[in-house]
Amino acid sequence: MSAVSLHPSRPALPGAARALRLELKRNAVPLLLPLLAAVFYFDTLRTADGIPPVWTLRASVIGNHMLFDFSAFAGGLAAWAGSREGRRKILDLVATTPRAAWARLSVTLAGTLCWLLLAFLAAVGAVYVKTALQATWGGPPLWPVLVGAAGVTVVTVIGFTAGVLLPARFTAPLVAIGTLLLYEAGLRAQLAMSPASGTYAVLSPAGQPPMLDAGVYYRVSPDVSIVQVMLMGGIALALFGVLGLAAGIRHLIQAGGLRVAPRTLLGRGDDWRLRTAAAALVGCGLAASGTAVALAGTAQPDAVGGWMIPALHSAASDRPIGVDWDCTSAGAPAGARPAFQVCVSQAFSSYLHPVAAALNPVAAEIAGLPGAPVRAREIAGAAGGQAIMSGITATPPVFDFTADHVGSVFGDFYGLGIGETVQAWGQLFQQGMLDAFLAGSPPHAGGPAYVAPQLLNEPTPLGAAQQAVENALLAPFGWQPAIAGQAAGQWHGPALAGILAAARRFGSLPASARHAWLAAHLSALQAGQITPAQIP
Repeated sequence: MSAVSLHPSRPALPGAARALRLELKRNAVPLLLPLLAAVFYFDTLRTADGIPPVWTLRASVIGNHMLFDFSAFAGGLAAWAGSREGRRKILDLVATTPRAAWARLSVTLAGTLCWLLLAFLAAVGAVYVKTALQATWGGPPLWPVLVGAAGVTVVTVIGFTAGVLLPARFTAPLVAIGTLLLYEAGLRAQLAMSPASGTYAVLSPAGQPPMLDAGVYYRVSPDVSIVQVMLMGGIALALFGVLGLAAGIRHLIQAGGLRVAPRTLLGRGDDWRLRTAAAALVGCGLAASGTAVALAGTAQPDAVGGWMIPALHSAASDRPIGVDWDCTSAGAPAGARPAFQVCVSQAFSSYLHPVAAALNPVAAEIAGLPGAPVRAREIAGAAGGQAIMSGITATPPVFDFTADHVGSVFGDFYGLGIGETVQAWGQLFQQGMLDAFLAGSPPHAGGPAYVAPQLLNEPTPLGAAQQAVENALLAPFGWQPAIAGQAAGQWHGPALAGILAAARRFGSLPASARHAWLAAHLSALQAGQITPAQIP
């Protein structure tokens, strides 16, 4: 007689876990993940690659690109999963099963949501890992991830609920299109938002990218992210409660809406305790969403270019944080003039040597003149709610610029290597420093920091004689003497000819002669008291 060895069987999973495992295996989301990955790569990831590796700036692609990519897929696939029973005409059949309809729908929703959130977190990981390999300062922000996850969740629940209540072949594509239109409507509303027009558009996770140095000099306030998560979480919670009342709502829709008594809504479907819990969830979700909308209506511009919610705002967000600097050497031999020093925050240390290479020759050309800067430094792009434009401080003379603005150009730390040569990009810094030097312009406010950079007030254009001297000083460094004046769009005909002639005359002088003339006439030149004809 042989003994039969019995292997212990694997412990059985609870019923809900088995159902979820089955749903994860048969769900339609994995079939479209390769297509979603391709959309993510060509839109979100390539966009992030073109943005400086600053954590807050890179994280903005989650709301501005990644959520757009995921919305159509999440809404459409969830609607397809939610309409499964209705499309297959098996609603009466599954109604005879012992499991509550709300539990059955919850398993299908959970399986769909698990796949979508897993794909979303993998996409966030791809962006953040790449940023971690390139960034020189800071760490990954979590609030954009929470907002993005809330966005994927609410779109999934919206699509699923639409599929359950309106099961049809065209429900999924219509939901996908609708989510994209809703996203674009929120984006347009936030781009046009101002305190005068109302601030409810802060609820949209899509909007204008933050300032280039957001999070570098001041902490990014989580106020807006909190109300966004509150709104989307409230909507998702309310719609999840609606799923518990799905049988009554479907009957209400099929029977002609208001002709059915309202008690029918709560009289059909699962056990009364489940229906009561579902109604409570609907109420809680609506309360959370209503609170978020009310808080959004109180939003105000903060001191550093974002938006704050007074009831949620912490004063710590308005205090500057310690900044670590990367600087070029200012050492020099005994008796020699110290070298021109350039400093940028460590977040932009990759720009240090290109900026220094651009500014050093111009600084040498004007060195020793009254008010000539002895160094250049990056400063915060916003203060007191105003965007800061570049300029030269008086004592000691220092050329201050920001990651967003130098001279009349915005987004200067966006430009290196994008659509232009390093030399052309550096010429913008050369012109910006000479603009400030010849006009005697200190750093100044350019307008509200929350508006788009191209809508800010540009610095006052140079006068004719100032423009001629600038063209002459820039010519040895690769500028065509006509470029700066023509780009300003203010000089034409005889006036432009006079500027170009004065620039050629002044540029043909020896460097020592130019330096001596500027030393004697700089004050009058900055005051606009010299004409091009008076330039030697």
